[in-house]
This record gives sequence, C-alpha cells and structure tokens, in this order.
Amino acid sequence: MNLQMRLKDEWRLGLSEGRAKGRAEGYAEGRAEGRAEGRAEGRDETMLSVIHTLQMQGQTQKQIVETLALMQKSSLAAAQRYYEQVAQPDNCGEE
Repeated sequence: MNLQMRLKDEWRLGLSEGRAKGRAEGYAEGRAEGRAEGRAEGRDETMLSVIHTLQMQGQTQKQIVETLALMQKSSLAAAQRYYEQVAQPDNCGEE
C-alpha cells in the first residue's frame, strides 16, 4: 500500500511538472512569434513611410524599387514584389 501511494504521488508530481514545462515552452514560443510579427509589422510600416516619402519627393516607381532593393539588400525583383505588397492602393495614406 505504501508503494502504491508513493507511485501515485510521483505520478501527480510528474504530471504537475509536465504541465508547468508545457506552459513555459508554449509561453516562450508565443513570445517569440509575437516578437517576430511585431518586427515584421514595424518593418512594413517603416517601408511604407519610406515609399510615401519618396513618392512625395517625385521619385518614380522604378527609383523607389531600386532604393528598396538597396535598403533591404535584396534583388530588384524581390524589392518590386515587396513594393507591390506594401504599397497597395488601399494602404496608401490611410493609416
């Protein structure tokens, strides 16, 4: 009987520790995902601001894409895709 009680106690302790570890790992993953999303949103907001500023200075789309490529250290094609994604007509000036 004493052995059964000890086994039950150890089982409860293991279950408790497992739950605590699972919560801690889930929390850490959630924080990491949240930080990554926040950085991506911040980058997009900054680039959108850069795009609007360059547009107000009279730069053409080609010049803006070239500037984005330099800033992001990416190819012109990648910068063009990013420009199209970030500078959609429904995003321009409405934030």
